[in-house]
This record gives sequence, C-alpha cells and structure tokens, in this order.
Amino acid sequence: MAKRQISPIRGPRVRLRVLEEADLPMTREWRNQDHIRRWFIYSAVITPEQHWRWFARYAQRDDDFVFVIEETQNLQKPIGQISLYNIEWARGRAEYGRLLIGEAAAGGKGLAREATQLLLAYAFEQLGLKEIELEVFSTNAAAIAIYCSCGFRKISESNGLQKMIKVVR
Repeated sequence: MAKRQISPIRGPRVRLRVLEEADLPMTREWRNQDHIRRWFIYSAVITPEQHWRWFARYAQRDDDFVFVIEETQNLQKPIGQISLYNIEWARGRAEYGRLLIGEAAAGGKGLAREATQLLLAYAFEQLGLKEIELEVFSTNAAAIAIYCSCGFRKISESNGLQKMIKVVR
C-alpha cells in the first residue's frame, strides 16, 4: 500500500509536515548530534547511505510517518522531528517516537511538548487511533516529563527502558 497523504498539521507555534527527501541531510545532521543520538536505541552515527536506504523503505510504507517540526513564530524554520510508526490501522494502535529538537535555538521553549500534543490529537481525532505506545530510556527525565504531561503513563520498565502508553476510549 502506498503512503497516504497527510496535510500539514498546524498548532500555535509549530507546524508538522511529513518528511520529504530534501529533508534528509538536515534530519541526519540533527540525528547524529552526540547529545541527541545518545537517547536513541540505535545510537550509532548514521551515514548518508544508511539514511537514504532507510528513506527508500520508509517512502513505501503506510505505517510509518516522520514529521518535520517547523517553528512558525520566531525562528520560522525546521527545528526537529517527531514520528508515528508501526501503525496497526485495523487495531487502532501505533508507536510514537523519534522525537528530537535538532536546532539549539529551539531547545527549552516547550516546542517538543507542543509538537507531541499536536501529533497525539491528530492521531486520535483524525487517524482514529485508540492507543499509542512509546519506549524511552529511564534516565531521559526531560522526555519522560514531556510524555507524562501529554497523558502517557508508565506500564513497564526493563533493561533501562520504560514503556509508556496513552489510550483514548
């Protein structure tokens, strides 16, 4: 099945748009920053070739959506990314992740929280999802604070990873 089209999702200070091929150099640069990649389960530096191969597979999948986070007021540029993936359309569930703010000037301004709230609202209200899970390193206090403030709750912890869930009935 081809990837469905999703129009940009707009919030007060951020806009989320689906990742495009032209974004790959920028997103790879963000992802390879040491202070960012340390929080990813696969934390090795990603080569351009690896990133292009991943994108070729990603572009054909209708269960994986990476959104570029654009700040729309002050910086007025792309600042990070956020994702819904492993979407099980029939079951109404997905995983959330790949959240990063790659532009230093955008850090600490609540933009990751706003992007998370915006994507969750879209997932539940527009995509019809009922359950979204995530995994986060137990030591990533900043991310856990964002997730808890957006309604996720911890359901388990193992090997330094917390599994969290948000359910809409």
